[in-house]
Amino acid sequence: MKRFISILISLILCTTFVFSQETDDEDIYDDGYVYEQNGAGDQFLKIDMGANFPLNFDSTLYIGANATIGYYYFLSNNFAVGGDAILGYNLSIGKKPLVTVPITFGVVYQPYIGKFEFPLMLNVGFATVSCQQLMYFPAFAAKASVGAYYRWTETWSVGLSAHAYWIPLWYKNKDYNDNGLFASVDLGVRYHF
Repeated sequence: MKRFISILISLILCTTFVFSQETDDEDIYDDGYVYEQNGAGDQFLKIDMGANFPLNFDSTLYIGANATIGYYYFLSNNFAVGGDAILGYNLSIGKKPLVTVPITFGVVYQPYIGKFEFPLMLNVGFATVSCQQLMYFPAFAAKASVGAYYRWTETWSVGLSAHAYWIPLWYKNKDYNDNGLFASVDLGVRYHF
């Protein structure tokens, strides 16, 4: 009987070694999923505000302000499509307001490093230009942007962006044709969902 009890105790002790957990930090339930900052189907809304610099007006316009709202939809983890609207405001030397409202649609390539995102955008569309109670519509509009954003939570990011946009005014009489070139530096916030 003593032999039977000692064999039984030995078997019980051996089975505890079989069912015990490993003590290393290895993830037992690794399903192979790699977390990406953005994925296909992700979206974001953005709001930017900043300074609007007239580039080719020979000091007839002062530095103004602008505000941008936009929406983009990711097709993959780095490429998105969408559009935005800019409201640009500058005063002339005669205190007359120049208001530009370009509405553009385009693509975004957005690489990221950790929590930092670097969107590169190219957009085209149309614009309304209003100055001295004269309105020009529709004007062609093209915009290029670069930015750097920090994703402080899963749904919010904040950063800086720089835009350059072109609004040409084409008339039947080519003597009146004009090109509006603007640049802006903006502080922005984005909501990701």
